[in-house]
Amino acid sequence: MALRRPSFLPSLDELEQQAQDRSAQTARKGSQFDHPTAKYLFVVMLAVTVVAHVVAGVVFLVMGH
Repeated sequence: MALRRPSFLPSLDELEQQAQDRSAQTARKGSQFDHPTAKYLFVVMLAVTVVAHVVAGVVFLVMGH
């Protein structure tokens, strides 16, 4: 007895067409990120790093080292 694909899942043809559409789109000129999530993660990690360094600098100044 073969399992049937649920009707809410896209067919393989639809998935292939979506993949071709995505690959046809190019990133904006000058953009270093192909994926928006990667860009947001990079910005968040950069901000956390800068804040951590500023806080550590203040702590060292207060401690007198």
